[in-house]
Parts: sequence; C-alpha cells; structure tokens
Amino acid sequence: MKRNWSEIEPHWLRLSNRTAFDLSAECVVIDQQNEVMQTTLSGLSTHLRVSSAMSNPLVKQFIALARELGAENAMHKMLMESGEEFAQLWKEAQSDLQRGAITTMDDVVEAVATAKKGYDESPRRILVIQVNQRDCDVLLVGPPDHDESESFNA
Repeated sequence: MKRNWSEIEPHWLRLSNRTAFDLSAECVVIDQQNEVMQTTLSGLSTHLRVSSAMSNPLVKQFIALARELGAENAMHKMLMESGEEFAQLWKEAQSDLQRGAITTMDDVVEAVATAKKGYDESPRRILVIQVNQRDCDVLLVGPPDHDESESFNA
C-alpha cells in the first residue's frame, strides 16, 4: 500500500477528521488497472460487481451441501426440497457470475463491519478494496509508518 499511499492519504485524512461513523464514511476501491477511486461505504456496490443471489440462504445451503455431497447430489437434493425457488435463485447466481460478480452482499456488509473496526482504531485506518480478476481483497490501511494491513478475500 505504500506505493498507493499518496493517492489514498487525502481520503484517509477526510476519514480521520470525521466525528462519527456512518455509511457516508470514506473508503477506497482500487480497480484491476490500479486506479484509486474514492467512494463511501454506501457506494461500494456501485464499484463492485455484487451478486445478491449468492447471499441467499438457499444458495448458501447448496454450496455447503455440494462440499459435503458433491455438486450433482446437492443439486438434486435442493431441487427436491426447494424446487422452483432454488432453481430461480441458482439461475440468477450463475447469471451474476457470468456478468463478472466478484462478491456478495454479505461480503459488502462484512466490509462495512471491517471499516468500522478501522475507524475505531488509533490512528484510524481506511477501508481499501483491491479488486482482482475473480475476487477482491479487503484491507484496512493507515499511514505507512503505522500500517499493519489486515486482509481477507471476499
């Protein structure tokens, strides 16, 4: 992050001067071309290709079952139990993935929780989302001399 700090710092300064945390808090998205874009927590979904369907409990249940039983058996079980509702959600999830979705709404909610954690630290750290080809990294970034970035794949 030190390489991009000069581009992130103005956004971090605005975040540091905030008196309260809310969804209008500053954060940064770095796209695949390494362009730094300032946004707010509420604006994250406009910068990230998000799949709402992948956050649905039925789709999550299928994914868990597929790990346990294999994809074919899990699909059969889900269609038998949840039928058309699951089939429609699965079709939507596949369409989202084909359109390049790299994260879920649950991941965005988790990123907001991570941003709150960074806001509460001293010195404050700003949420930075690094977009990769098939996923994104969620980081908390502070000034380079204090930075001990934490990350996870979304």
